[in-house]
Amino acid sequence: MRVSWAVRAAFRSGRPFEAQGAIVPAQLIAELLLDGPSARAGRTARVDLSGAHITGRLDLTGARIDAPIRLRGCTFAEPLLLDHAELGSANLDECTLPSLDAESLRVRRWFGLRRATVTGEAWFHHVRVDGGLDLTGTAFAGAVNLQRAVIEGDAKIGHGAVYSSGARLDGARIAGDLNIAQCTVRSPRPGAPAIAANGAVVGGGVWAHELRADGMVMFIGLRAAGAIVLQGSLLQAPPSDSALLLIEAETAMLTLRPAPASSGAISLRDAHVGRLVDDPVGWPAGCTIELAGLTYDRISRRSDDTRAWTARERLAWMARCDPAFAPGPYDQLAAALRRDGREQEARQVLRVRERLRHRAMGRLGAVWGAVQDATIGFGYRPARALLWLLAVFGAGSGWFAWSGPLSPVKPGEAPTWDPLLYTLDLLVPLVDLGHEHAWNPTGPDKAVAVLIMAVGWVLATTVIAGAGRALRR
Repeated sequence: MRVSWAVRAAFRSGRPFEAQGAIVPAQLIAELLLDGPSARAGRTARVDLSGAHITGRLDLTGARIDAPIRLRGCTFAEPLLLDHAELGSANLDECTLPSLDAESLRVRRWFGLRRATVTGEAWFHHVRVDGGLDLTGTAFAGAVNLQRAVIEGDAKIGHGAVYSSGARLDGARIAGDLNIAQCTVRSPRPGAPAIAANGAVVGGGVWAHELRADGMVMFIGLRAAGAIVLQGSLLQAPPSDSALLLIEAETAMLTLRPAPASSGAISLRDAHVGRLVDDPVGWPAGCTIELAGLTYDRISRRSDDTRAWTARERLAWMARCDPAFAPGPYDQLAAALRRDGREQEARQVLRVRERLRHRAMGRLGAVWGAVQDATIGFGYRPARALLWLLAVFGAGSGWFAWSGPLSPVKPGEAPTWDPLLYTLDLLVPLVDLGHEHAWNPTGPDKAVAVLIMAVGWVLATTVIAGAGRALRR
């Protein structure tokens, strides 16, 4: 009775009440919040308890409460029910609750549940908070559901928080930042995501640095106006499972540098990133990556590394981590290199793309690609064609100078024997200098002539193909 009287007195005066482990009936708190006595003159009535052991079930379903609710460091014997309630603000810091039901809860200012313990589920489905939501440091043994939540400020749900049965934020709308940094999230069962924010829209950034995820992280279709930061995050998925899905996600900047011990598949398929910050040199050995359909404007080097990665290093990373060939990732990389003025490396990337494309066409395609690569570098090294022509022309001219003159086809009508003009006439197709058909090579001379003509046709075809590719560029 003495505690009940003290709680009522504190409510009327709006003063905090230090319960120090005293038992406070949930029914008393509900009565004060819903139909309590009027405040003392010059004061605002409110419930402000700390350290209480709240017995019974505190059921505020559908309630409309303007005064702030502060129940800090309290232990609830039964679940807290806030479904469809409308509150001014709520502070449940350091509380221990069996579970929390807050479906369609409306909070006009701020909702805090920091450094608390929830031994069951926390259901925030379709909650709306006009200010911020803060769950930092709280341990959730059961599932946490924030699907379709609307947060007009920041959603801080990391920094020491532990989600032992996963967290869902699918379809959430967050006007500020979504902060899940430095928290631990575990999948509730095999195959289920550890954390999911599919289709979520974030007006600020998604801060997930030093996140520890034991299970799949699903950000499919997530849109963030700011950055998505996965710096030093430990992403671990069961064998042959996905660790991170950023499929069709959109963000102004993506920092993707998983911790070295990370494992599993990472997919950036069809995502769009303004600026990509990653680390191909320090990429985890246990992670693969899917880049098909990924588009980005620029690639930046690591902020803690003054040495820029080379195109050769990134190409080796792509071959190791994304073995399935698709031309798009190479086109994107070349375009980004060109924007940074690294034209030579961009051409190197496109040569590798063409090499892989021809290999994917089968044996004949691989052979034809090898010829184009060796001769003119698929059109990205046109000077090579001239060198080949000069080399074949010099070798052929030397041979015919040594073995000639050849026998004329029509004695008395052949032009003056000239090994240079004869070789040039053989080498350049579709051009007739009057020497090729005037002489009749036999034996080894015929073999050399046929070889020169074949090389001439191959070089002409590859030069035309390379010129067309250059014109398209």
